[in-house]
Amino acid sequence: MAGPRGEYRKSAARRAQILDAAVEVFARTGYTGSSVSEIARVVGVSQTAVLHHFEGGKTALLMAVLEQRDALAVGALADHHGRAFIAELVEISRRQAAQRGVVQLYHVLSTEATAPDHPAHEYFRTRIGRILEGTTQAFAEARDAGDLKPGVDPHHAALSTLAMVEGLEMLWLNGLDVDMAEDIRHHIDQFLAAPL
Repeated sequence: MAGPRGEYRKSAARRAQILDAAVEVFARTGYTGSSVSEIARVVGVSQTAVLHHFEGGKTALLMAVLEQRDALAVGALADHHGRAFIAELVEISRRQAAQRGVVQLYHVLSTEATAPDHPAHEYFRTRIGRILEGTTQAFAEARDAGDLKPGVDPHHAALSTLAMVEGLEMLWLNGLDVDMAEDIRHHIDQFLAAPL
C-alpha cells in the first residue's frame, strides 16, 4: 500500500518541479519565446516526461502556472470582506516583493496575452474583470460600513487601486526604489475614512 502513495508523491513532486521550471522559463523568455524542451532541460527530464504531466504541452503548462499563482491570492482573500479584503490586497503586495520571478512572469504573459490569438488572452481578460469586480465589491462593503470617505465611488477606487498595483509592480521590476505594499497602502488610504 505504501508503494502507490510513494509513486504519487514522486509524481506530484515532479509536477511541482516542472511548474517551477515553467515559471522560470516563461519569466525569462515569455510564452512565445519558450519551449517545452527548454522547460524539460531545466528540470533535467525528457520532453516526453513533461508531456506526461501536462498533456496539453506548453499551453497546459501556461494555464497551470497562472492558475497556481491565482489560487494563492484567492486563498488569501477568502472570507475577507470590505476593509479586511482591502487590507489583504496590501499584504498580497507585500508578499509579492519576495517573488520577483512570479511578478515578472505575470507581467510578461499579461502583455503578450493582449494579442487576441494568444492562448491566455481570454484568461487574462476574465481574471482582470474578476479582480476589478471583487475589489469594487470590497470598496462598496467598506462604504456601507462607513469606512470610506464621503463621495468615494467604489468602482473608481477599485479601478484606481488596480492601476496603481499594476503600475507599481512595473516600476519595481524596472529597478525603481518602490515599496509596493506601503505605496499601495498609502494610495488606498486616500479613499478610507481611517487609514489602514
